[in-house]
Amino acid sequence: MRVSVIIVNLNGDPFIYDCLDGLMRQSYEDFETIVVDNGSNDGSPKKIREKFPSIKVIELGANKGFAFACNEGFRRSKGEEIAVLNNDAVPDQDWLKQMVSALDSDPGLGMVACKVLSQKSGKFESGGLYPGRNGLVYLFVPGDQDRQQPVFGACGVGGLYRGKMLRELGFYPEDFFIYYEDADIAYRTQRAGFSAVYCPAAVLSHLGSETTTGMGIKNYCLPRNRLRTIVRNWDLSIIIKNLPWLLFYEWGSFAGGLLNNPWNAVKARVDFLRFISADLKARKEIFARARRGFDLDKWISKKYPGLFELRSARK
Repeated sequence: MRVSVIIVNLNGDPFIYDCLDGLMRQSYEDFETIVVDNGSNDGSPKKIREKFPSIKVIELGANKGFAFACNEGFRRSKGEEIAVLNNDAVPDQDWLKQMVSALDSDPGLGMVACKVLSQKSGKFESGGLYPGRNGLVYLFVPGDQDRQQPVFGACGVGGLYRGKMLRELGFYPEDFFIYYEDADIAYRTQRAGFSAVYCPAAVLSHLGSETTTGMGIKNYCLPRNRLRTIVRNWDLSIIIKNLPWLLFYEWGSFAGGLLNNPWNAVKARVDFLRFISADLKARKEIFARARRGFDLDKWISKKYPGLFELRSARK
């Protein structure tokens, strides 16, 4: 089997059925679909089995996080390559076909990012990821949205990973739980010599944050994992070079967190420090696999939305 598509589900009724319907209509047929359920209590695992008997459903019994669930799907997969797809995203019929074609076009490719459109507005949402000098990783919006072009990494909403690369370097870091796991793998695989491409012919429509809305984990996992990603993947010289922007954003983020949810804001930073030892160990392994001549600095954008732009966009 060429591709395994992994979908993580948590109370995905009713939108996950549109996602699975989209996969059933794919023009590309050499793939399996694996739904990994993170302890849903809405009956969606049972309904998936009834509506889509050919789909493999793995029930974890509890919410173990997006990253762990993806890894569990990967461990039980049969496909040569691995695709990820959010349960609130609906793929066009050529989504898989176009991504596999892009991956086959260059043996050096490790990731394929697709065109993600907002299901609510129809507007362009992302075409992958790129890092900013404040430590954030942003959604890539190309100037020409219809041109295939290099990108830093694939967004976890939907994308394709070369299986050989994952088996060599590992998949998402499970202790991230959710958020920045797609950024971390982009950093790791780019440093190891694998590239990524934005494939505009592979299209998804995305509802956005349907699973995490109301869970109260964004203002904990996002700052914690952003800091962890920097420790794991940034060269010391790049940290020093961009320290004013890193500190400015961190201070602003922490102050905003204190106003919104002080417990999560403090806990995120305490737990970041708690993970320092493990992240430094991971950093050593990541840098040991680095290809000669890799320059992270060329990827770090000097232009990105600031605090006021981000706040306005979230409204």
